[in-house]
Amino acid sequence: MAVPSAPPRAFGPLFRNERTRLLETLRSLGASDWDKPSPCPGWSVLGLAVHLLGDDLSLLTWQRDGHRRTPAPAGLSERGFISWLDELQVEWVHAARRLSPRLVTDLLAWTDDQVVKLVSVQDASAVTARVSWASSGPVPVWLDHARELSERWIHRQQILQASGRPSDRRPDLAEPVLDALRWAYPFPLEPHRRPAGSTVEITVMGPEVSLQWLLVSDDNIWQFRGASGGPVVAQLEVTTEQAWRILSKRTRAIIGTPK
Repeated sequence: MAVPSAPPRAFGPLFRNERTRLLETLRSLGASDWDKPSPCPGWSVLGLAVHLLGDDLSLLTWQRDGHRRTPAPAGLSERGFISWLDELQVEWVHAARRLSPRLVTDLLAWTDDQVVKLVSVQDASAVTARVSWASSGPVPVWLDHARELSERWIHRQQILQASGRPSDRRPDLAEPVLDALRWAYPFPLEPHRRPAGSTVEITVMGPEVSLQWLLVSDDNIWQFRGASGGPVVAQLEVTTEQAWRILSKRTRAIIGTPK
């Protein structure tokens, strides 16, 4: 299905808000917290923070500076692309293992302004981005912004989990993240044709975020619609916590699989 080109929101302020909360979390960690294992196998809390720093540096290098020295090999399947990306991420985290928690935190504070400025000046409606879990072709730049924001938000939840703290499900960030990740549903449904009007109903029941999405078949593709056009052929009801965990698994390419 075609992703609407008009951005649903401005993403620059969301990046700023997300980074503020990440820095608050990192600065509150004790010395022993940094070495605790994260939900990403093989990475400690420090390794996950280093990975986030690498995300910022990569985004600035590729999209701001046009310096592209690590392109993905041509002709990769989605599985192949994920494997390639995993190895690239592991290489970076391994190379940065000598950085201290304080230095990593300071660098994440420095890249914050750079990333927000970049996101704010890009044409969010330009259909020039690639998001492998949403489409095999180009998508609007705003969906790439949403993907980048979602990765940062998800990894912060994982840092909170590793340090024994509850998820941060405040709706000002959780809602735009979940609303972005919903685009992981139509693409894999494409091979599954159903009669026109067939509807898949997905409901996030809260308590922090309440959303409902209706995916309606036109006998060829699935589209998000405001109302059902016929019988509901599948339903999913989840809490806010369940929603982000399920959707982050469906979008493995944004978070990788550390080894």
